Amino acid sequence: MLSSACKESIRAMIYITHAGGERKIIPVKEVAEKLDTSFYFLAKNVQKLVKAGLLFSYKGPKGGVKLAKKPEEIMLIDIVEAIDGLEFFETCLLGFKDCSDEHPCAIHHKWSDKRKAIYKMFSETSLKEIVGDMEKLCINVVF
Repeated sequence: MLSSACKESIRAMIYITHAGGERKIIPVKEVAEKLDTSFYFLAKNVQKLVKAGLLFSYKGPKGGVKLAKKPEEIMLIDIVEAIDGLEFFETCLLGFKDCSDEHPCAIHHKWSDKRKAIYKMFSETSLKEIVGDMEKLCINVVF
């Protein structure tokens, strides 16, 4: 499924969005502290998010990151692709190289629809939607 780096990156992007990261610079150290994760682990993933065009990075004493796009333009799949790639959605769950619709493995047809549904959910869910839902439901789970 998703790597721990990907999960932490999604949580970080949610925190940055919630903290106003579209309009202001959020220190990576603050994000790491709020998420109770390693600064160095998070900083490595932030570099990938910057390279993917999801964050802007600012150096110096007042440095940090902010969203490179509006929260409604950043989908969860964008974060997954930047950190883990899309292989999870394109390959056999059991790792068979030749598994396909024409040559399915034992669980191919059971997994195929679920994989497509998960991909669709990640592709259609924006940071704005997640943060909005959290605020409506008064959820403060990640911070």
